[in-house]
Amino acid sequence: MNKSIIKTITSDSERTGNVLEVKHLTVEFKKNKQPFYAVNDVSFDVKEGEILGLAGESGCGKSTLSRSILGIQKKGVSGEIKHFYKRPQMVFQDPAGSLNPSKTIEFILKEPITVKGNFSGEEKDRRVREMLKMVDLSEELLTRYPHELSGGQRQRICIAAALMQEPRFLIADEPVSALDVTVQSQILDLLKRLHKELNLSILFISHDLRVIFNLCDRVMIMKSGKIVEMGDKEEIYFSPKQEYTKELMDAGRTKYMVSESKSEKNIK
Repeated sequence: MNKSIIKTITSDSERTGNVLEVKHLTVEFKKNKQPFYAVNDVSFDVKEGEILGLAGESGCGKSTLSRSILGIQKKGVSGEIKHFYKRPQMVFQDPAGSLNPSKTIEFILKEPITVKGNFSGEEKDRRVREMLKMVDLSEELLTRYPHELSGGQRQRICIAAALMQEPRFLIADEPVSALDVTVQSQILDLLKRLHKELNLSILFISHDLRVIFNLCDRVMIMKSGKIVEMGDKEEIYFSPKQEYTKELMDAGRTKYMVSESKSEKNIK
């Protein structure tokens, strides 16, 4: 593996209008001593201020792709990854598994700026209070432990922890799939608001095509490690070019549900 495939560009003169550029990203594993490509020659970019959706069936390589972008997945990775802002962050699928069960919420929120940052105790306290307010949680939760919170509260804490270092780019990997429908809607509304208020760029990964349509600006469709189609959401959902995308949209009557959702918004 080329260990220098991830680069961070900080010079204003080198900015391209993107927060992320990925070129020819490949992740190779061995399966029965034969090469298996979890991600196969993938290229795309995430524009400043947009929410880019990544959809595909379970096992198609979505999570491996996201983990490779942040350097979490290191083995077998090749290609080129450019970040145009420091400290990109990630929100994972399972909030319970993402939080240290032996630490208080206060410790969990302060840890990102304790490990990376030169903040006084007072500054850390202020930042924690700001983030709790931003994700609509009470300061009363600071002394509690993750198991004492609901699933929705835990995911809000995960989002707050990811934003502690003020990133400009966030990867959300199936962030609502472990939550019930009502809480899903609340977390999605929160992400929409944070995206707008913080000018946050988001790579949003989900198998739920209706969620992606309602949240994202552009959409990528992934199959067997490859991006098979990419474009504006209206184009992908209503005029897909690839047969696999058509099959994906037809499964579960996605077009009908999306059209219904658009009608509901117009009524409101």
